[in-house]
Amino acid sequence: MTHLRKILALPLFLAALVHAVNTVAVLEIVPSGEMSLKLSEYRHLTDELRTIARETLPQGSYAVLTRDNIISLLPPDSEEAQCLAESCAVEIGRAIGAEYITQGFVGDFGGMLTLTVELYESMSGHLLGSFVTESRDVMGLLKTMREKAPSLFKKIPKPALEKEKKLEVVAKPEEPPKKIDPQVEAVEKKGNASFWVALALDAVGAGLLVYGYMQHGTAVDEHKKYSDLDASVSEQDFNKAWKSVDDAKTARNISFAAGGVLLAAGIGVHIWF
Repeated sequence: MTHLRKILALPLFLAALVHAVNTVAVLEIVPSGEMSLKLSEYRHLTDELRTIARETLPQGSYAVLTRDNIISLLPPDSEEAQCLAESCAVEIGRAIGAEYITQGFVGDFGGMLTLTVELYESMSGHLLGSFVTESRDVMGLLKTMREKAPSLFKKIPKPALEKEKKLEVVAKPEEPPKKIDPQVEAVEKKGNASFWVALALDAVGAGLLVYGYMQHGTAVDEHKKYSDLDASVSEQDFNKAWKSVDDAKTARNISFAAGGVLLAAGIGVHIWF
């Protein structure tokens, strides 16, 4: 079950990191000596500290890491993984790439429970701030932590994206109308006219080629009809059938020739003008 939680925690952390500017790791609060609280009480204090971090820091600018996130990012059996049990905050923060990291300890002093929470900048190792609170019971620690923790997380500098910026809107001056050289304008007009002329030549040429192809099919059909005539048909019918073949061939040849010439002329106009 623990391995499954690690596998599920990593993609959730990476998805949050894509949209975050900085990452803040909140380590588990641990006893500084002999265990004086229940394990569930330590975990509740830690969960409350993470909740305060999320509520205090600007939303969308920070990713607050959980213990599962941290463990999933540390190589197994590494020095940092061993250090996690001792809450070596700065070393863990550097290993997982978190910009800021907290560690907390519960101790016993003068018959009172004490809670110490420290906030570090991971890369420099600088202590940004800390607070210490005392109480006779864990509920008192929880209450004073809720009072002091927000001020601790406010010591984290705001990322550049969160700083207020006043942008002055400057009206863009109108550009003076461009002066067009008469010769350049004449060349542009000539080019536009030649384009349409070439396009018309291409269209007519292509149409004639299509018509020629249709006449070729007609010539083939008429020639087949002529070949199927038998000796009983009169000479006049033979001549009429042959004339149909000849007319179709003539129309085909003229269409192919004219269409090819016009298409070539259109291409020539495109190239030269």
